[in-house]
Amino acid sequence: MIGRETDVREITTALEAGSNLVVAGPRRTGKTSVCDAAVGRVVKRGFYVVSVDLFRIATTAQFAEALVAATISNRSALRRVIHQTRRAGRVVADALHTSAVIKSKAQLGEELEIVFTPGLAGRDPDRYLDYALALPGRIAEADRKEAVVFFDEFQEIGGSHQPYGDPDRLTKRMRAIFQRTTGVSYLFAGSLEHLMRDLFTPSDRALHQFGGFHDLRPIDTQAWVEGLGERFAADDCEVESAALERIVEYGEGQPRSTMLIAQKSHLSSIELDTHLIDLSIVEQGLLAAMAADRIAHEQIVERIRQAHRLGLLVAERIARGQPVYPGLPRGAVRRALEALRDAGIIDSAGRADWRFSNPLLRKYLQVIAP
Repeated sequence: MIGRETDVREITTALEAGSNLVVAGPRRTGKTSVCDAAVGRVVKRGFYVVSVDLFRIATTAQFAEALVAATISNRSALRRVIHQTRRAGRVVADALHTSAVIKSKAQLGEELEIVFTPGLAGRDPDRYLDYALALPGRIAEADRKEAVVFFDEFQEIGGSHQPYGDPDRLTKRMRAIFQRTTGVSYLFAGSLEHLMRDLFTPSDRALHQFGGFHDLRPIDTQAWVEGLGERFAADDCEVESAALERIVEYGEGQPRSTMLIAQKSHLSSIELDTHLIDLSIVEQGLLAAMAADRIAHEQIVERIRQAHRLGLLVAERIARGQPVYPGLPRGAVRRALEALRDAGIIDSAGRADWRFSNPLLRKYLQVIAP
């Protein structure tokens, strides 16, 4: 969370004021952490919060179940019943007969049974998802609360594999339900920015202008230096200024990579029994970070190979800072670039300016490239 205080504060303020927001950016850039911090603050101020990560949800029925469970968990008595049911690893018939569940069914509808009856939502997924999408507003009204609904990895809605059915049909249903809901703010986060903008920007899209985009600010070098310096000092480590700057340089300001290099540098200092972090320690930290991600990078390379026949060659050229088109069919290169973008491996910083969202992956491709 280094350098993100302003983002967290602005998102919190907007949600409390009833605004809907869209936060888009590559994975591991701190997007979810910022959103989690913001919704954590609104919880402390008395809001109900409903958080659902669509990256982990494969079907419409699962979407409905997860959304209903997250919604009714705002009532502590129901949260305990859900916990007891899941801890048992099976359907607990008595759960439906507890006073908390009976009272909530009378207020919120019989459909909340899907949380306690596995497979029930699969009998009519669309009906139960419509119920789930409207439920945050119903429980907020019943309990005289305001609520924030946080959908993480929302681009899954518009993905080519269409896990929840036709995206246009689903977003039209969402817009219709959300517009009738009062006392609820919506926060949408996604790691494929082009898909998120395609869902919320075109005028023919159902979610057109439903939420304003909040662009996370770049974390400047000084914020990183101060933040990392404080963390090293907390473990009685002395850090040379050049070493701190080198960590930020290697991590390219990307939160996950920068923090991983810093963590591995700290671990290297422990292994060497020194409290001084200098340039040599940071070099070892970089190598350790690369080693820690090696298997993940190998898996990504295999995904690149499968994405397009020219995918790896194009990725290697981008990693080396070379032009991508010379000697190759332009149409095939364009499709390879789109495949890499759709996989979240690269993103566009402007016309003909493609960049890796993960600097450690870029360094890995530089090493393996012939």
